[in-house]
Amino acid sequence: MKKTLVFIILFLTLNYLSAGKLEFKQRLIQSATEKAQNGDPNAQFTLGEMYYLGFLGKKDYKKAIDWYEKAAKNGHIKAMFNLGYIYFTGKGAENDYSKARYWFEQAAENGDPKAQRYLGEIFYKGLGVAKDYKKAFYWYKKTADLGYPKAQYIVGQMYKRGLGVEKDLEKAKYYLIRSASQSCSEAELELGKMYLNGEGVEKSEEKALYYLKKALKDGKKEAKKYLEKIEE
Repeated sequence: MKKTLVFIILFLTLNYLSAGKLEFKQRLIQSATEKAQNGDPNAQFTLGEMYYLGFLGKKDYKKAIDWYEKAAKNGHIKAMFNLGYIYFTGKGAENDYSKARYWFEQAAENGDPKAQRYLGEIFYKGLGVAKDYKKAFYWYKKTADLGYPKAQYIVGQMYKRGLGVEKDLEKAKYYLIRSASQSCSEAELELGKMYLNGEGVEKSEEKALYYLKKALKDGKKEAKKYLEKIEE
């Protein structure tokens, strides 16, 4: 933790150094490089960040990936996630879902919730692999149980539709309510429809109105047509 803090401070310092302190900046870079070359994963990750974000001048994605890989191989979880993200999005390297999945798996198995969510998406959509709803559910649920609203919404939907898990409307409602409590408009809309139609819940126009109005307020325009049905 102390080493991580040191390099975060170094990272921020480099960002704000003025041109008049170029010599000091170069000394800091040299110090970080020496530590990185000696195998310090925090220094390796920090250099990866510097090259990726362009804090050492022009962005250099190749060097960024090289340092991220060194850090990742030394157990740096954030570096693992960053590599997965680069290959998933194609921002810094050619899009490669196979490599993205590999690095997300390394980070996810070490408990990184964002990597777990991306793995859920990969298996749910079949990105570079055959669709696998069971694996998608497994990874999404890990993230959902940590409190991430979008993952809670997706898990709720998977319970509702029986995708990758046995259909269970009670559990679907549980996860959708947790997601809606964090203003996820998709979950609010889904709950509104469920209460409007009495699907897995006791039909309630009052609760339907509550969730549909929240969904509309939070940007889900589709909620308007359901509200109009109630008001007819």
